[in-house]
Amino acid sequence: MSVVSRRKFLGAGAAVAATTALPARARPRLRRHGDLRDIKHVVVVMQENRSFDHYFGSMRGVRGFGDRATILLPGGKTVWEQPHTPVASAPTQYPWPLSGTHNYNGNAPPTAELGAANYPGTSHSWEDQHGAWYGGLMNGWVLAKGGPTTLGFLSRHDLPYHYALADAYTIGDAYHCSVLSATGPNRTYLWGGSINASKQHGSFIAYSGGDEMGRFLPWKAYGETLQAAGVSWHVYQCADDYGDNGMEYFAAFAVFDPDQGGTPAPGNPYYDHGVANVPTDQRLEMTNADDIAEAIRSDVLNGTLPEVSWVVNNQFFSEHPVTAPSNGAYFLKALLNALNADPEVFNSTLVIINYDENDGQFDHVPPPVPPQGEFDEFVDSGTLGAYGVNAPLPVGFGFRVPLILVSPWTRGGWVTSEVSDHTSVLQFLEKWTTALGKPAHCPNISPWRRQVAGDLVNAFDFSSPVYGLPRLPDPGALIPEVEYTPLPGNNSMPTQEPGRKPARPLPFQPNVNLVDLSTDANGGLVAYLALSNVAPFVTKASHFAVYNNLAAVPTFAAYPGAFPSQYTVAAGEVHIGTGAIGARPGDTAYDITVVGPNRFLRRYVGDTEAAGSDAWVEVTYDDMDQRGHDSNDQPKLKLLLRNDARRSVTFTITFNNYSLRARQTVRVNAHDREASVLDVCANSDGWYDLTITVSSDSSWSQRLTGHLETGRASITG
Repeated sequence: MSVVSRRKFLGAGAAVAATTALPARARPRLRRHGDLRDIKHVVVVMQENRSFDHYFGSMRGVRGFGDRATILLPGGKTVWEQPHTPVASAPTQYPWPLSGTHNYNGNAPPTAELGAANYPGTSHSWEDQHGAWYGGLMNGWVLAKGGPTTLGFLSRHDLPYHYALADAYTIGDAYHCSVLSATGPNRTYLWGGSINASKQHGSFIAYSGGDEMGRFLPWKAYGETLQAAGVSWHVYQCADDYGDNGMEYFAAFAVFDPDQGGTPAPGNPYYDHGVANVPTDQRLEMTNADDIAEAIRSDVLNGTLPEVSWVVNNQFFSEHPVTAPSNGAYFLKALLNALNADPEVFNSTLVIINYDENDGQFDHVPPPVPPQGEFDEFVDSGTLGAYGVNAPLPVGFGFRVPLILVSPWTRGGWVTSEVSDHTSVLQFLEKWTTALGKPAHCPNISPWRRQVAGDLVNAFDFSSPVYGLPRLPDPGALIPEVEYTPLPGNNSMPTQEPGRKPARPLPFQPNVNLVDLSTDANGGLVAYLALSNVAPFVTKASHFAVYNNLAAVPTFAAYPGAFPSQYTVAAGEVHIGTGAIGARPGDTAYDITVVGPNRFLRRYVGDTEAAGSDAWVEVTYDDMDQRGHDSNDQPKLKLLLRNDARRSVTFTITFNNYSLRARQTVRVNAHDREASVLDVCANSDGWYDLTITVSSDSSWSQRLTGHLETGRASITG
């Protein structure tokens, strides 16, 4: 079978001759430090083109189809009901199981499972990724991606190996690709931390997939940084790497790459470890996984596995549609078995499995996006000319993609909901190499991205490692690439597996309060929101997006003014955000949604001309600023209920989820306030989902959803 590759194959003889072995070194005995120094090897495996909802939306305990803290689309429908076109009156489609249909565009497969495995994927360019995102409204998926295939998903039945791996180790459900674009830019972020959006390294911006070839990217790749720091590293690849070795496009490596006019230079570390192919390469599509695994196995047994490795396979094993995910599972199993050829090596290794971008597959969580003007985070106008957009466009974050952390220190079926992207891998390597005494700092990550994207360190528990390779399912026989195009077999909300998972601590604590409503010079409503991110353990920013649910669907050309407001609140800070709300100037009704990390949501509904305009709620995390990181005291959710009216009002607190408590009523006298303190850490593992109403105005309500962090492990929502 021919291989659809983005690169030419290197000549077999030249490639074998040019491949050199890493210098041998003694194999150390395991010594436990109880911190990052226990990791001796990091192996990064970036697979292709799968979104989080598409793969793991139905897995128990993660932020998937059971998520209650979701935005509304214009017109009031849920984010799950995706319109055929981005207008409120359009027909809609829910996410649907790719293996749960008997409808196909073209030939039907022998089984529904084979049809799901070999579905063709969808468009995922800079243009249509921004079109699906639709400025943050998240309502352009079907139109931008060319049909309902964008909403097709897989489940445990379709992905037994992937689910078992995630259940055994740690899965990230807030890990985003770096760019609202295709493979190339996202891999450039993995290897270099930037796409040069602000043109600080020349005029070329690597925002569009597939155009990095031959550009000799002039900013520093991370392999160069590791080399300078004295950290051993290597890229394991065959001649057919599907164009996915992003290291090769940087100038220091491209000069040795024959596909880019370079000349191989055996003996040069950039060639030997960044460009050359593994010596076991048989040049056969179906042996690519085994060839790479054999090279790694050999280095494991010889004691020459480098400290940092990147592993790049071909299309057949990459999980890129039309490739079956089980072929990717075959590759992952071969890789883990190769590392386990010496259990001492496996037990001192971290394997980071992530995916470059979401293909065109739907994900329901709006990605964090910077405010206008952030350095290296916006691309100048003109790239969406077909949509009539002239404003600068945000680089990312892109949509969520899967992340699985395989190591003794991430064993146990955990979830990390730390907001992250591909630069988080680099930030982790920075922390790890610093712990080893060989700091390798990536100079290219933007200040905003460093604020928002985590470094993954909170996902590890070095005090309780679990060694050994667990028993995992057999991925089964390899599946040839025969394309089938499933069509929706139903149009109903999908379900998620019941149950929860243990959750790793998070480095942020989002909170929001509606503090004022006023009118501007044109008679339009303006909301004032206090957005905060304060707690003793907070080290990363909280990102918030504010939605005016009564606004009509803007044209895409109105970006960014008519779209959701984006706010980044740094660690320990409080920010006042303002924005126009209501349907049009002169209206007095409002409906606002604010979303943030880890299922955080606030929704404020009311009318400034109704009695509820005198009712206010202030939410605080009681005494949070007084509690130390190691304190056993738990923060509490404190509701300060204020009545500015001339007569008493009764506030009713309804517990929607996480609690079996009956409704609570609090009477507040005229021009007075009362406090209600809820011990949600003791009663519901820190989770809360409340709706507050008032007796004086049936149109007024506030919904509060989120989690009180403590700096310690918890349970997922």
